[in-house]
Amino acid sequence: MERLYFTSFESPYGSLWVMRSDNGVVRLILPTPSRRKIDQGPSLLAEFRDRHLPGFQMMESKNQFRDVNRWLKSLFRGDPPAEVVPVDLYGTDFQKAVWNIVHGIPFGTTITYGAISKRLRRRSSAARAVGAAVGANPVPLIVPCHRVIGERDKLVGFGGGLKMKQGLLREEGILLL
Repeated sequence: MERLYFTSFESPYGSLWVMRSDNGVVRLILPTPSRRKIDQGPSLLAEFRDRHLPGFQMMESKNQFRDVNRWLKSLFRGDPPAEVVPVDLYGTDFQKAVWNIVHGIPFGTTITYGAISKRLRRRSSAARAVGAAVGANPVPLIVPCHRVIGERDKLVGFGGGLKMKQGLLREEGILLL
């Protein structure tokens, strides 16, 4: 039976929950304003497993996440992470195409939903579909969807809340109003 490993990390924003397969990180759950006090991480990870990886056994393990721990510490210090954390993404072809672009956004820079649409050679009206794909990103931070913004530098949408998004961008040296 194949295994999925999971653990939690404390961040300046609250507890993060991370799950990985043997191929890479499959899910990262951000603390949200509604989940900051009630820890639902393990049950949310199990729901993801049941939907995308049924039959996999979940095991808690800090040892499987040393690279993720170093990566997150760098990010929260405001330093570009020195290493690449492998990801193992599950989604539609369109979602994966969007996530691939988002994964390539350099530290300290942003991109708009419309610009992602253009890179995908879609109409500008596809920005909403891009927004839905970005919102479905299963590994935020590692696939840095916090670096995706609206037109005219508008701060929009983020699973961890706009306060967290603004804080992450500020840590990367990006100042938006």
